[in-house]
Amino acid sequence: MRAFPAVVGLVLALSASAAIAAPPAFAPAKEAKPAPGWFDAGRAVNLGAVVVFAGLFLWFVRAGRKGRPLHLRPIAGLSAIDDAVGRAAEMGRPILFSPGLSDIGHPSTLASMGLLSKVAERAARLRARIIVPNYSPLVFPVTQSVVRAAFLRAGRPQNTDLADVSYLTSRSFTYAAAVAGSMVRERTASNFLFGHFFSEALILAETGASTGAVQIGGTDSDAQLPFFITTCDYTLIGEELFAAAAMVSGDPVSRSTIKAHDAFKVLIVACILLGLALSLAGVAGVDVAAELAARLAASLRGAGR
Repeated sequence: MRAFPAVVGLVLALSASAAIAAPPAFAPAKEAKPAPGWFDAGRAVNLGAVVVFAGLFLWFVRAGRKGRPLHLRPIAGLSAIDDAVGRAAEMGRPILFSPGLSDIGHPSTLASMGLLSKVAERAARLRARIIVPNYSPLVFPVTQSVVRAAFLRAGRPQNTDLADVSYLTSRSFTYAAAVAGSMVRERTASNFLFGHFFSEALILAETGASTGAVQIGGTDSDAQLPFFITTCDYTLIGEELFAAAAMVSGDPVSRSTIKAHDAFKVLIVACILLGLALSLAGVAGVDVAAELAARLAASLRGAGR
């Protein structure tokens, strides 16, 4: 037993010496040679798409500045804003407008400012009260300025009540509880929920629906759209929020952007259908029709068994 430590030490020493003397197992690195490449041919399609979209955008901008009418698809939720504001004025009950739960730099928040301007101006003309609770302290002064300017354009600056444009809190569920309480206490006739929302969207929309208010919602949050579709009378889905803001702005550049987007989407769908037709015809070297027929036959044979 006394010789056991000596044997172990000898084995460890031999292993260490063998590891030191062993040559490295790595293969020698090859010399890197740079190759000239001014253009990545694999991204030619991306370049073509950018060029086509830029051309469409510039063409529509030029047409809009020349005064040519740019027809945009009507949005049901946008058309219903006047009716919702008129309903509140007839009932003598206030309007509630929530600009979402994001900062002023978020695209959906910027879009909601354009819609707030339209709603506030319509409310001022009909002498309806509008309540604007804010989640972000950065959005709060912007909404005040938008409401003040809207009442000024309507010719009723004396009716501006900035006490109804308030900053509540920057905690999402606390904000949702405060806004839901305002809906119940004030008995709002119309609720507008435009902007980016999170999991509290269902609390806001469900509370408004329970009070019998007309609700128009719009968000770019895919996870919250099902709640708005279920509980709101009208819903602006995704990019319809930005399209509505561009339509109410009256800016030809903004409207041209939406028109260019629509034209580019039509072009993309046309290219997809053309590629599918060529593939089915075997022009592209891939006989998709034969492959689909073989898969269908195999599935039918499997079902017959």
